[in-house]
Amino acid sequence: MNKTTISIAILIILYAVGIVGIRTGMFGDILSLTPLNLLVSLALLLWNHEKWDSKFVVAITIVAAAGFFVEVAGVQTGLIFGEYTYGKTLGWHWLDVPLAMAVNWLILVYCAAAVVSRRTEWDIWLKAFAGAVIMVTMDFLIEPVAIKYDFWEWANGVIPSQNYLAWGLISFGLLMVFHRLVPPVDNKVAIVLFFLQIVFFVVLNMPSSTIGF
Repeated sequence: MNKTTISIAILIILYAVGIVGIRTGMFGDILSLTPLNLLVSLALLLWNHEKWDSKFVVAITIVAAAGFFVEVAGVQTGLIFGEYTYGKTLGWHWLDVPLAMAVNWLILVYCAAAVVSRRTEWDIWLKAFAGAVIMVTMDFLIEPVAIKYDFWEWANGVIPSQNYLAWGLISFGLLMVFHRLVPPVDNKVAIVLFFLQIVFFVVLNMPSSTIGF
C-alpha cells in the first residue's frame, strides 16, 4: 500500500472509532483523545502534501498562528465571535485557548483549499470565497457538538450570529493567504478527511432514536 492508502485507512478507522466511542461510551473517555486525533489528522495531511517549499511552510505557519491568536482575541474580548469560553475536551490551554485550535484551523483551511483547488478555472478570490462558505457550513455542524461535549460554551447558551460572520471573514482571509502562497492542492487525503469530518459531525448531531445508538 502507498502512503495515501495507508493514511486514508488510518483516518477512516480513527473517525469510525470516534463516532462509535462517543455515541456509545464503550471506549471510556475517548473525548480526551480529541487533541491527539487532530494531531494525527494533521500529520497525515502534511505527510501527503507533495509540494513542500518555503512558501508552503510560511503559509501553514501563518494559518495556524493567526487561527490561534484570533481565538485568543475572541476569548479575551468577546468582540470577534461573541462571548465564549473553552472547556477541557480540547486539551492544554495557553491564554485561555486550547493549543489544539491552531491545529484545527490549519486542518480546516487546508481541507477547504484542497476541495476548491479542483476548480482550476476559478481565481483565488472565488476559491477563497467558496472555501469560506465551506468552512461556515462546517461550523454550523460543529457548534452543537462542541457545546454538547464541552469543546466550548457560549454566554447564555446562545450561539450569536456574529460567530458565523466572523468565522466566514477570517476563513476568507486565511484562505486568500493560503492560495496566494501555495499552488493548487492535490491531496486525496485532504478530500477524504473533509468528508469524514462532515460524516462525524452529522452523526454526532443525530438523535439516538434515528441511528439506534
